[in-house]
Amino acid sequence: MIYTGNNGRIYIARQLDQGIQGSFTRTVLPGQAVALNETFSVFNLQGDGRGARVRAASALSANATNRSIVFNVVSLGTNYAAGDIVYFGRTVKGSIARMTYYFTISTTATVGVDSEREILNDRYRIAKVRNWTLNSSSEVVETTALGDAVKTFSPSITSGEGSATLMFYEDDGSNRGEDAQRDTFELIDILFPRGTPPRVVLNLAVDGSATGSSLDVGGAALWKTNFLFNAYITGASIGVNYGEVVTIDTSFTIDGPLLDTPWKPSVSKL
Repeated sequence: MIYTGNNGRIYIARQLDQGIQGSFTRTVLPGQAVALNETFSVFNLQGDGRGARVRAASALSANATNRSIVFNVVSLGTNYAAGDIVYFGRTVKGSIARMTYYFTISTTATVGVDSEREILNDRYRIAKVRNWTLNSSSEVVETTALGDAVKTFSPSITSGEGSATLMFYEDDGSNRGEDAQRDTFELIDILFPRGTPPRVVLNLAVDGSATGSSLDVGGAALWKTNFLFNAYITGASIGVNYGEVVTIDTSFTIDGPLLDTPWKPSVSKL
């Protein structure tokens, strides 16, 4: 098999964050109307969670007698914990309009990327990689003893770094409404951070398909050769020419070992 170059993906690393999950049957406050598939933000009365959103599974009129309605989580958010007190609401002219009574979160879901299978979910994708380079180096410690005729060494610390050219884009297919510019905002925060630079997950593909389903273990997205690792973006340079695709040249430093290795069903690893 002759390999041909492919592109990669860059993801936000959220290994330590917690989000809310599932569905909630909540009572809507009197006088409030809800539209079918209307999206609401999750606001905190107690806790540090942020970013979660829910969608109404049915409509509800302002004068309906039965005020219960099912809300499905569409964005897990981050930094939630069991015991947090929250409510669902909407923002109206800069003010928060509370739609439900306060309630306590009992369980949370880990939001993160630590294996090849988990990155199949597009919510982690924030940029496309056009081309990339990856360098790895291993330090050695001399173990030569007095009287030895030749030098001997023992392996020590391994490190890696590289560069990648990213294409500046918005994933319009999955980000609508409040999420319309999520890719842009998150990418800028990574490349030009206002505080501590966030850790990212780089998925650099050598060859193979970039599609597949998280429920299809061994699907097309897993049948490729790639490198998957945590990293910090250490440099970014962006330039714009009229009528041309906007790209960002970046450099990165690998943080830790590879997160996962490519595999195929019924194939034994050496």
